[in-house]
Amino acid sequence: MNVFGLRSVNYSVRGYQGRSSNFSAQSSIFQGSPVSKEAAAAGNHHVTLKSGYLYSAANPSSGQELHMNYDETSSEDDPVMLVTGRDMRGNEFSKKIHLNEIDPENATPAEMTALSVHLREQGDKSVQTSSGIPLMATGSQYDLNSKMNFKQYYNDWISTLENSGIRHNVDIYKSELERYLFYYAHNKSAT
Repeated sequence: MNVFGLRSVNYSVRGYQGRSSNFSAQSSIFQGSPVSKEAAAAGNHHVTLKSGYLYSAANPSSGQELHMNYDETSSEDDPVMLVTGRDMRGNEFSKKIHLNEIDPENATPAEMTALSVHLREQGDKSVQTSSGIPLMATGSQYDLNSKMNFKQYYNDWISTLENSGIRHNVDIYKSELERYLFYYAHNKSAT
């Protein structure tokens, strides 16, 4: 389970009280990156992490929640993730995501997270070795159900790291992005 976001806030998980990491957007090495000070200062929201899911994350800054498991219709040829959650406007949603159809250049954060979870479950080393921070950070600024270009987003993130002199995760994030792009290209050519 994850709590993604930039604020230090209290959260609860079925009676367990915890505290997220204390980072501020002003002191972040990613200042000027897609994670903005305004997003971090958006406010406190009650969020819920759920057990029994392959993935459960909540952003106390934006109030967004994302929980997912494979759908009962999922197969090896057509993996399908059942995704539920709450978007930036507070609207609850539930949808099936066909993972073979996710285009990283036109995908939602929910779709890309579902693809990441699937590749981790499949044992993909490029995705498993990544911290997933760029993907998790989308939950504080971007609506989980709004399309965006993740190729550009990752390249901007990588550029910010390089310009900050932080090279240790650059290759990991490049490899993660390449894996998402390869997965889409491979499945697109198979249809």
